[in-house]
Amino acid sequence: MVVASEASLEEVAAKIYDSGAGEIRDVDGGQEPFVYSTGNRGPSYWMIKGLVGQPETMIFLIDQLAHKVVKNAKFDFIEGNATGGMIPGWQLRNSVSELLGHQVPYTYLREARKEGGHGELITGIQNNPLIKPGMSALIVEELVNYAGTTTNAARIYREEGFPVTHGACIFSYDHADSNEKLKKENVTLVSVITAPLYLDIGEAINKITKRAADSCRQFLADTIGWQLKRRLVIPKSSAEKAREKGYAMRELSAEEAVNFGAPASKVKQGIIYCAEVK
Repeated sequence: MVVASEASLEEVAAKIYDSGAGEIRDVDGGQEPFVYSTGNRGPSYWMIKGLVGQPETMIFLIDQLAHKVVKNAKFDFIEGNATGGMIPGWQLRNSVSELLGHQVPYTYLREARKEGGHGELITGIQNNPLIKPGMSALIVEELVNYAGTTTNAARIYREEGFPVTHGACIFSYDHADSNEKLKKENVTLVSVITAPLYLDIGEAINKITKRAADSCRQFLADTIGWQLKRRLVIPKSSAEKAREKGYAMRELSAEEAVNFGAPASKVKQGIIYCAEVK
């Protein structure tokens, strides 16, 4: 295989814009915010994992990531998180192997421990002479928002005897909450492009409006404040951080949460919401 040469950030951003994988909603203009897996809400969503259906674009982006991790990350083998990181992780293994001139092992982390068989949580290390305890793993996602799955994977691999110093992704939201979590878990993230750079480029080439871009920048700078300013109720975990910042918060019942506009699907999942007390 031939690995694509290093491209500019403008070329990378253009690929993502043209693919349709990124969407920024004008929430202040009346559009509904996105709901994230954490139960938080925000103005932007990048469906990078959906690019498995656009192989030319996905491979181009992974090749760009390969150049970056070879230069900036420490690892002996590559790991992909189920499900979004599995295919990018495998393709990254291929591209990195080509750049380094030798085969790099690959494993993936299941969403839940397998029932039956070996009962494994990590697939690829069993009876594998290429991977030995003490070798370092590179944690791969297609996208990092709140960094929960990245840091969770790092903990699991460390518990199994595989040090982790770096994670890698195509796209990083690069906001304060995720950066704080990564720092706390001692994981350095290598990405192809970050949300702030994507916004700057998009505004410069008229792909997004200034209002939508500015709103998204505010969200990246303060995800909790962005939601509270727009009178959105927030998950309990975020409310605890809001209290640390001086906000007065009140826990809501499930019925109250829905009445206050919380995503009903998240309330049904058991996420507890809180409202700001003025």
